Amino acid sequence: MKRIVLFGDSTMMGFRDGKASDTLAKRIRKDFPGYEVINMSISDYKTNNAMTRVDRVARLNPEIVILGFGANDISTDDEIKPGKFAANLTSIIETLGTQRVILLSPPYIDWIKDPTRPWTRQLQFELVTEHISKQLDVSYIDLLHDMANCANLKELLQKDGLHFTKQGYNLLEDELIPEIKAMLARKSELVSN
Repeated sequence: MKRIVLFGDSTMMGFRDGKASDTLAKRIRKDFPGYEVINMSISDYKTNNAMTRVDRVARLNPEIVILGFGANDISTDDEIKPGKFAANLTSIIETLGTQRVILLSPPYIDWIKDPTRPWTRQLQFELVTEHISKQLDVSYIDLLHDMANCANLKELLQKDGLHFTKQGYNLLEDELIPEIKAMLARKSELVSN
């Protein structure tokens, strides 16, 4: 069976009300019934941690990997420098294969509720992900600005200012589904040529 893999932190995992839920994976399963959707995301993971698991994800031989890290890398607690974040992401993407990856920027985080994730670092890490997407020619979704530009921004996040509400996952799904469809169509076109 063909596979779509989610690989990221608690945003990708579907952290809701203090517990892991498979919210995003369930939504993608509904939209792509012919695919096995596997969630390899782990709460609190940074790209440093992901480096130890990327080979497991690659062995699944997925059609698509939705790569969503950064919310924890941005934190000034046990700080990761943007250059290290870039090197980690580049290595992860190259291991998985650039033609398989949909890269998400780090999400918007309410830095007033969580001052360890300041807006300046959010912008800095979004620029890193955008640069990598262009450099490696991978599909890219600027989740940070998609969220920040929403009129109902406060409704996208749970009370902690970090994890997504149902509306936050609606926005993410609205961005992801067309990108997944476009990537699958390109792959199908390449096979038929």
